[in-house]
Amino acid sequence: MSIKELEDLKCENAELKEANQKLKSQLDMMNTIFDSLSEGVVATNLEGDFLIANPIAQEVSGMGPTEGAPEEWSETYGTFYPEEATLYPSTELPLYKAMHGEKTDDVKLVLRNQNRPDGVFINVSGRPLRDETENLIGGVIVMRDITQLEKLTQQLGEAISELQNRHTLMDIVFNSISDGVIVANEEGEFLFFNKVAEEIVGIGATEGVPEEWADVYGTFYPDQITPIPSTELPLYKAIQGEITDDVDVFIRNQNRPDGVFISVSGRPLLDETGKLIGGVVVFRDVTQLDAVKRELQKTINELQNQNALMDAIFNSIGDGVIVADKDGKYVMFNETIKKITGRDPNGATTAQASEAFGLFEPDGQNLFPVNQLPLARVLQGEHVDNVEMFIRNSQLPDGINASISARPIYDENGGVNGGVSVTRDISERKEVEKKLTDLNEQLTTQSQLLQSIFDSINDGVFVSDTEGTIIMANSSARQMADMLEDVVDIDKWSRDYQFFHSDKVTPFPMEELPIMSAIQGEPIEDVELFVTNEKAPDGMYLNASGRPLLNEDGNHTGGVIVFRDVTEKVKRQEAVAQAFTQGRLEIVDTILHNIGNAINSVTVGIDTVYNLLADDILVTRLTALAEALKQNEEHLGDYIENDPQGQKALPFLMTLAEDFKVADEELRLTVERIQDRTRHIVDIIRTQNSYQGTSGIRKDINLKEVLSDATKILQDCIEKRQIEVEIECDNAPEEIRVQESQFHQMLVNIVKNAVEAIDELGKVGEPNETPYIRIRAHTDEDFLYIDITDNGIGIDPENNNKVFSAGFTTKEQGNGLGLHSSANFVIGIGGKIQACSDGKGKGTTIRIMLRHSSIQRDSSTTYLINA
Repeated sequence: MSIKELEDLKCENAELKEANQKLKSQLDMMNTIFDSLSEGVVATNLEGDFLIANPIAQEVSGMGPTEGAPEEWSETYGTFYPEEATLYPSTELPLYKAMHGEKTDDVKLVLRNQNRPDGVFINVSGRPLRDETENLIGGVIVMRDITQLEKLTQQLGEAISELQNRHTLMDIVFNSISDGVIVANEEGEFLFFNKVAEEIVGIGATEGVPEEWADVYGTFYPDQITPIPSTELPLYKAIQGEITDDVDVFIRNQNRPDGVFISVSGRPLLDETGKLIGGVVVFRDVTQLDAVKRELQKTINELQNQNALMDAIFNSIGDGVIVADKDGKYVMFNETIKKITGRDPNGATTAQASEAFGLFEPDGQNLFPVNQLPLARVLQGEHVDNVEMFIRNSQLPDGINASISARPIYDENGGVNGGVSVTRDISERKEVEKKLTDLNEQLTTQSQLLQSIFDSINDGVFVSDTEGTIIMANSSARQMADMLEDVVDIDKWSRDYQFFHSDKVTPFPMEELPIMSAIQGEPIEDVELFVTNEKAPDGMYLNASGRPLLNEDGNHTGGVIVFRDVTEKVKRQEAVAQAFTQGRLEIVDTILHNIGNAINSVTVGIDTVYNLLADDILVTRLTALAEALKQNEEHLGDYIENDPQGQKALPFLMTLAEDFKVADEELRLTVERIQDRTRHIVDIIRTQNSYQGTSGIRKDINLKEVLSDATKILQDCIEKRQIEVEIECDNAPEEIRVQESQFHQMLVNIVKNAVEAIDELGKVGEPNETPYIRIRAHTDEDFLYIDITDNGIGIDPENNNKVFSAGFTTKEQGNGLGLHSSANFVIGIGGKIQACSDGKGKGTTIRIMLRHSSIQRDSSTTYLINA
């Protein structure tokens, strides 16, 4: 071999050595990053010999690789089913299946051995390991410690189980949402389209141009109706150089007929020179994101020329990643960490991190100690998981919650050569946790509140099963049970109690009781009963309603009955009827009195007319003048002109005409007064007749007219006392629906009481002002208010609450039933009535408050007075 050939060979060897050294460095770097992943990875050959077991896998399992046969793995590592009692068969383990060519996803296991005595829950996925020619050469699994998630699941289940008291425990399904990844070049050709993306979208990679993506995949806005143009899709924008975050998209196509919602983020792909080479979108699925990482790792190992693509995808990961050297200087980071922290880590160090990034303890008050930062701890050889902190700076004034995990990076000699941290924005998770906690407290409070409300219901509520056994009763029901004695056995009711219809005579059949109908599946409403037993010999009136009891599946499981003791109501209705009758008698007396006064006035007027006509001197004088003129009719002109008596005729006639005019005016006024009194009698009778026969009928009436009618009945009394009456309804409804006759009677009684109060004041002294009665009506959201105010004698403060009592009166001739009957009517329809007076001589206001609800009719509103 020549010297030149030797020199050429040396050069080739040097180049090969340099290339090998470069490949070795890259392989070491990839192994270092591989070892720093937060998931455990284990790989074996076909014989079950362990090829790879990263530190996380050993940490999670508590043991490193062993030399035992694969059939002994379950006993060696202590693998159990999630119920933690049954040993998981070795041949069913994901790694065993993977090395035999089977794929497994999300297998949940429990590991418990001498190094993990308390056991850990893990999530395992397995894949066959194949060479470049697709020959099976072994298997690989990825495991994740999900113990905390499992504990949280158990705690949440226990909390819900406690709140659901005696209800069926609902299964809680936790779904792991996988990430789909799609990569396309500038022309829209798909470079990468993972299975998860295909499963989510329903359609895999196609050869259509980007402008057809919307039609091919069926993309819509979240309203599920409006199509999203292809040019608005995150991937299309990404290959145009635009960044998009958390875009909500609805996909519906032939493979997804029901449609699916996805949240997409897109990033442009740039090469090492910053040139746009395509775009990538990520469907936020953590499980599939890990699969993407593994797939991208494999791609990097197999294809060195894909480094730029790997960097682009690395920068699209949803978690922020920072790599520090052994001195704590940040040497590598992705774009996401800038978004999460609001800062560019370039050139920063761990020693500056707390102040530079605004890292605080979870309370948001104290800076996080530098020596306790995850990257600072891993540089000391620790493994750090899920350290929570609060990040707040000028770019993040409101701050975010973050969770940081970190792992050491070891050199080839096992020394710590740096560290890698993964930062995750958990603000949303924290908010969800807070909402869950608040919801838990709210549900507990609501449960207690509902129980309190249930026990505070005045009506008795009984719940029975289909056999007729009472299984639940509220406080009112239990108090009623003291009188009904044994409420457990419905069959005893027919033996111990006597049930009647509301007439207290007709027996009520036991089989027709509302509770019997309810447990047979038939609803029943407002059944009136009368029941007696030894403890209630006088009996009581009950209103009962029943409903079938259905479970959450709609199956009939019993019945619910509500008993309402209406004894007092019935007695009150009887008292109201009696008072109503008495009140009507008072009105009849008032009407007869007013008609009598009017008739007296008519009689006086007629006598006056008769006297004027019977003894009219003017007629006598006119007759004498006519006789004198008749006697001189042949020389009438000479008589009037020359005769002394005739000369008086014309002045006498003119005076007589004036006297006739005065007499005629007096007669006309007297006849008008007679007509007015006669019309008044007719008006009183007509007004009262309009309210006859409607005592129990509710009808629409004009509020101002009925208030005016109440004063018309008492017009004589009002005019006699020169009382000014003012009625104001400007802020009140035009029409109300109410029991017309009783409402009218109530108003007449109160106005009559006001007139009498003014009379009483006149008896003790001269009033200081013109007597008046003011009636004002107005509404708010709940009540119609009617205030009837007088400036009469007033009420002693101690009697304000007594004036509505039966028989109470301060008048010499009163019986105290007028205001009592009015109060019975108002209270009987669910209203309120009050008497307000500052004392004797200071007048009185009677306030009537009637509950109402409004109903719309064409262009007007009628207020329904609730009965």
